This record gives sequence, structure tokens and C-alpha cells, in this order.
Amino acid sequence: MKKVTAMMSLSVAALVCPFCTAQMQTVAVYQIFDIQGLSDYKIMDKEEHAKLAAQIREEEKIFPSVMVEAKKMWDENQTSVMNKANKAAKLPFPGNKIKPRAIKKFSTDFSDLDLAKKQLAQAKSHAENNPAGNKGAAKKQNPKPEDIAREELQARSFIEAASMVNKLMGDKLGRPIPKYGFTTPENPNKK
Repeated sequence: MKKVTAMMSLSVAALVCPFCTAQMQTVAVYQIFDIQGLSDYKIMDKEEHAKLAAQIREEEKIFPSVMVEAKKMWDENQTSVMNKANKAAKLPFPGNKIKPRAIKKFSTDFSDLDLAKKQLAQAKSHAENNPAGNKGAAKKQNPKPEDIAREELQARSFIEAASMVNKLMGDKLGRPIPKYGFTTPENPNKK
């Protein structure tokens, strides 16, 4: 008789336990960086985070070989957008600015999704008010036209190189690699 009641209590606990764990699931706000260093925020549970972290580790493994291949293509390909516009301005491959994707936990764990959404809104608001490009660097008041053209050329070369690395990595992994706020030389008006 004691065995039967013990088994019944275990079966009742098994029925209740999955329901309890589903309600007790926690979420957190994560900041996800693309290869350009641009980021986005997302609410994820532990399972989603583990899946994304596994994808990022997979990308990190092939990142060095993709960078070597992209640099080789960059050096061979002298018909890039910037070289068509200005043959004299051949820029080196901006590989030191391109980093593998990364993920960072932005908040503590929440069991209440509404609190997580509030934290997400605060994170996005903070990111909009403090863009990464304005880190207190002093800008010249009256830059020379040559300096402006050179900076635009460097920015375009970085975007083109990052696009090349992103495409190569996506081709090697057989899946698209997300990008945030990404503009390409072919479509500079996209934001």
C-alpha cells in the first residue's frame, strides 16, 4: 500500500512539475554584436541563449580562415566600389576593425516578461541616446574636403569589407549571419 501511494504521489508530482517549470522559466535581455561592432538587444530565455551562443562559437572557429580569405579577395579584387570612384585611393583591408559576433548579458534574469520588456526598452533607449560613434572624440570644426572624402572612403571600405566577411562566413556555414544597422555600398540608403 505504501508503494502505491508513493508511486501516485510521484506521478502527481511529475504532472505538476512540468507546469511549474514552464511558469518559472526566466528570461534576460542580451546585447548581440555583429561583425561591425553594431548591436541589437533581444529578450531570450536560457535555451535561446544557449543556441545563439553555440552559433557564435561556431562562427568564431571559422573566423580566422574567413578573414584570410576575405583579405586575399580584397587584395585581388581591384574593381571594388571605392576603386572605381577613385583609382588613386587604394585602401588596405580594414581587418582590424572586423570582429566576430558576440553576445553579452545586459540584465539580470527575470521571471516576469513585462519587467524584461521594460529593461529592453531602457536598453534600446540608452543605445539610441548614446550611439557608439560618439565616444567623446573631438571633431574638427572645419574639416578639409580631402579629409571628409578620405573618411567617407574609409567608411565605405570598412562596410564593403564587413559585407564580404559576412557573406563568406554565411556561405561557409550555410546560414545567414545577422547584421544590425548594416549599410552596403550597393544600397547606402538602407538603415
